[in-house]
Amino acid sequence: MTEEPEAPPTVGKVVGENLKALRQGRRVTQDGLADKLFRTGLKWKRTQISDLESGRRETVDLGTLVVLGQALQVPLTDFFAGEGDVMLTPRSDFPESWAQASRGELRGWLSAQDVGLTTMGTANVAATLKHFVHEGRSIPIEADSAFAERYGVGLRDVVKAAEQIWDGSLTEERDRRVAALGPLSAGERQARQGHITRRLTTHLLKAMRADGLIQAEA
Repeated sequence: MTEEPEAPPTVGKVVGENLKALRQGRRVTQDGLADKLFRTGLKWKRTQISDLESGRRETVDLGTLVVLGQALQVPLTDFFAGEGDVMLTPRSDFPESWAQASRGELRGWLSAQDVGLTTMGTANVAATLKHFVHEGRSIPIEADSAFAERYGVGLRDVVKAAEQIWDGSLTEERDRRVAALGPLSAGERQARQGHITRRLTTHLLKAMRADGLIQAEA
């Protein structure tokens, strides 16, 4: 009796495995990646990223692949690292109908000269992220967004942690302290704002590390 050949992994499984490796290599959490995707216009939650990384999604459309590459700043070829064949179509019961290609072939097809890319909607998303609706109120989160980007954590986690400390976002607390200084020249205001932001960031970082939301440096 002839043994049926084992089906090659699907596009979703291969992309998911490589996505996990790329994300972890950059020390970005799943929540942090979800925030990066949101900035680009892909409204994925952490659970959707988890489903892809664990192999529970068999397919990934080209648009999603492009956005993932842009969020992690990697070429599309990196999502097909490794060796072996890949099933290009949803799983079939008959080996004769499998559409498959090797990872090397796929990297070759995707390795055209890289070009700059700005997805439609990015500017609108960036503008929207200057304010954030949290618990029924619109709050400024410019500094919070920069913190989340720098440390690879979820924006909501940053805002929540800041509110536990200052009863407001990191940006709100920064602006309150700058306003308390009274009239300042534009240059002096900018310098004081930078100093206050760094001091508040240090405090917030310490608190989030203590709560296990950010991994402590080795």
